[in-house]
Amino acid sequence: MSADTSFLEKYKSASARNRSLLCVGLDPNPNHLPDSLKGRPDGISRFLTDIVSATSDLVCAYKPNFAFFGALGESGFADLAGLIRNSPGDIPTILDFKAGDIGNTARRYAAMAYETLGADATTVNPLMGSDAVLPFLEYKGSCAFLLCLTSNPGSADFQRLETGDRTLYEAIAARAVEWSESGDCGLVVGATHPGELGGIRALAPGLPFLVPGVGAQGGNAEEVVRTGADADGGGLLINASRAVLYASSGSDYAEAARQQAERLRSTFEAARASTPA
Repeated sequence: MSADTSFLEKYKSASARNRSLLCVGLDPNPNHLPDSLKGRPDGISRFLTDIVSATSDLVCAYKPNFAFFGALGESGFADLAGLIRNSPGDIPTILDFKAGDIGNTARRYAAMAYETLGADATTVNPLMGSDAVLPFLEYKGSCAFLLCLTSNPGSADFQRLETGDRTLYEAIAARAVEWSESGDCGLVVGATHPGELGGIRALAPGLPFLVPGVGAQGGNAEEVVRTGADADGGGLLINASRAVLYASSGSDYAEAARQQAERLRSTFEAARASTPA
């Protein structure tokens, strides 16, 4: 994490420069690599380097998912560290590992994310409350995206439970606004919940939203922009992973990823242009 430029500054600058709300998720699966890279010791590293090079002028952020790297052992961790270290310095990286633990452990998670790996932001599970969240906010310029109403079907098991006069996800959104006085917070809100997205935006008008679920999970991009954008027409990082990464398994994988990223960016921008101010 750069001490000179905050996550929010990087995000807003990249979004304006690239005219983009697109965040590309970097979830490397050895079984899905292009045929030319399967089995190569540097296959993951080469693949991700090519994807980033092909899309860096089209995105507002990158989101490497820790599980896909951690599952590969030492080489995966090294690939993750190299990816973050060598990514364009003016585009933020969000380490997606949904950490959530007691304060002492949360501090070590935060140290791994920001000191060891150099990420600009993280995803955090707030179920254990302030103990799990506040250690991430101690890093000036970072941003903790709290799981709020996630895109998976099982999100309804707990996130929609009533807690007094509001649902759990609404309580998380309201608390994130309070915690943002200590450090920058964002919310993870799935594109598969367009009906609720506007209500969450009303509760947290100034927070950035990381929005997974467009593409393979079926979320509607136009609805996300229409209901989730902030007062300036931004505040969204709409994530696409598989749809971009694995657009082709042939030698044209990088160009195919670029074409898909361009299509998604254009879709988001068209929706933004047609949304009343």
